[in-house]
Amino acid sequence: MARTTTTRTPEVGVRRVLVGGIGYRFLRDESVGPYMADTLGERAPEGVEVEDFGYHPVGLHQNLTDREAYDRLVIVAAPRRGRAPGTITTYQWDRVLPSPEEIQVRVSEAVTGVIDLDGLLVVVGALGGFPDDVVVIEVEPGEEGWGDSFSELIASRLPAIEEAVWTSTLP
Repeated sequence: MARTTTTRTPEVGVRRVLVGGIGYRFLRDESVGPYMADTLGERAPEGVEVEDFGYHPVGLHQNLTDREAYDRLVIVAAPRRGRAPGTITTYQWDRVLPSPEEIQVRVSEAVTGVIDLDGLLVVVGALGGFPDDVVVIEVEPGEEGWGDSFSELIASRLPAIEEAVWTSTLP
């Protein structure tokens, strides 16, 4: 699947929100982020853009700094955190960054192709480019492994994940 970007130009005075899905494709339940980026773009309301963030964070930083500023960024991912599979957790990113040494490790990982939520937050957060308002939606994956379909549990949670995304785009 190719990286997708859907953009609708908002009218003057309309908030600008960017929704980004992050993760590797074809990793079953861990592919929630790219799936959401692919499926939500066509239905995005005015002022909301949807994009696949499944590329290196340094490039995302450059893309964000080249654009008109967003009012909010919503990131969707499926990192393994040890919660019950299917758990949806939404939070404001606290902007806390690790030590400079850990930031450098994350930058090194990013330029070698590692794509993950924590690396994206650290690298883009350290380089700048995020709006002040960053909302993260994490979905605890269930089944591991290669494949192009979700487990039954995660497939049943897709409407709730989508609702979490749309709710997070509201003022």
